[in-house]
Amino acid sequence: MNTLRVVFVGGLTSYRALFNWISPWIFIPHTLGYPVFEILFFAYLGRFAGVQSDQFFLIGNAFLAIAVTGMFGMGHATAGERRSQTLAALLASPANRFAVFLGRALPSIVTGCFVAATSFTICAAVLGVHVTFSSLPGLALATVAAAFACTALGLCLGALGLRGRNVSVFADVIGACMLVVSGANVPLHLLPGWVQTISSGIPLTHGIAAARAIANGASIGSTADLLAKEALIGCIYLVAGLTMLRLFEYEGRRTASLETF
Repeated sequence: MNTLRVVFVGGLTSYRALFNWISPWIFIPHTLGYPVFEILFFAYLGRFAGVQSDQFFLIGNAFLAIAVTGMFGMGHATAGERRSQTLAALLASPANRFAVFLGRALPSIVTGCFVAATSFTICAAVLGVHVTFSSLPGLALATVAAAFACTALGLCLGALGLRGRNVSVFADVIGACMLVVSGANVPLHLLPGWVQTISSGIPLTHGIAAARAIANGASIGSTADLLAKEALIGCIYLVAGLTMLRLFEYEGRRTASLETF
């Protein structure tokens, strides 16, 4: 029961405290404004240029909203403790480390799924894109897998925040690269071979491909390999993030630099 309390109560409390989600009037415009206008921008740009369909850009950029939420949310959930001068107290507590950071990851995963689903619904109505009801479970599964993978990557960024000044720089650069590298706005087969290799090892790429296939009528079973790859990439980044946190925590304790900027 204590572990569950650390995961759910501790995670929700830290989420609200670090990001000031005190009022929905702050939360909703901040999380939904950016992805909605990004989707519409690329969709209308695609119409003007005569490339791809509205559905192509709708799905790709709705998933990019997951990346922004996962990387920034999870990154600041860790690095924000250091900036708020509460990291030492957190690490001195006897709470299980995995439970502590799992509690910080769950709100980011839920928020990513909420933002992607809401922005997708709003923009689908604006653009006139219709998705069959039977494809919704598969799209939801792809969304959860992508949210998990992006949040795991955010954990790695948060670990870097234990040594660096600001994780926003890392998240901004990676988020900008994902506009192209993940296949959200540019078909993967048009990218150079070495870029496609990078794409295969980052979150979103396989999730976006699975979501597009499902939206076009494919079954969940036929996209199981893509969904499994997305989940596997998330697990790899999760292990890497936890390892980095442990190493940087040890180094911070050794040099007494946990809260030094």
